This record gives sequence, structure tokens and C-alpha cells, in this order.
Amino acid sequence: MTTRTIAAVMMAVLLAAPGAVLAQAGQDQAKPAQLVKLSFDDKGYVVTPSTVTKGVPVKMDVDLDTVKGCMRTVVIDAFNVKQTVKAGATTIEFTPTKSGPIQIVCGMNMGKGQFTVAEPATK
Repeated sequence: MTTRTIAAVMMAVLLAAPGAVLAQAGQDQAKPAQLVKLSFDDKGYVVTPSTVTKGVPVKMDVDLDTVKGCMRTVVIDAFNVKQTVKAGATTIEFTPTKSGPIQIVCGMNMGKGQFTVAEPATK
């Protein structure tokens, strides 16, 4: 490779949209992520929309205006997720590997909620 080619490749990587390089790196990245919002109200965690599809990656954006204190350590045991969110790092990513109701709790097991994972539609 020439220096000019290397420079062009580096610029393409630096200017690419976030996630674009990952999408090109693997063939199973073809599935678009499911975008959901995680908030907290007087009843507990709320996932909107409340149903996601098994096997499709999820990007969960946490609303820091409602998710406060120990509730910011989000635990989804079914998918081995335990992540503390903060300003500038509010996205939790995982791929659901089982269907049914899924529990979500805070790091101290005080705040609770659930969402549903549905089987993919058959073609």
C-alpha cells in the first residue's frame, strides 16, 4: 500500500459514522439494532417500547433525568448485563438470547422492572 492509500483509509475510518466500521467488520452485523429507551417512574424501570425481538441487537438509551442514584447501575441477569451509566455514556448494548419476560433491576436490587423478548417472526 502506498502512503496515500493508507492515509485515505485512515481518513475514511475517522470520518465514518459511529458503528459503521463495526458493521463492515462482521457478516452478522447486518441486523439493525433495536432502539429502546430506559426510564424510571414511581413503579420502577420502564422500557419503551416494552417488547424487543430475540437475536436482534438492542441499544438501550438510559434517560438520566429519571434514572438516578443506584438505579444507574442497570442489571439484566438474563443477558449478563451489569452497567453503570453516566453523562456521556448512557447506552447499554446487548443481544437477547432468550424469549419471555426479562427482569431488570438496579445494582442494589431495589429498583425493578421488566420487558419482553419475543421470538422472531417466521417467514
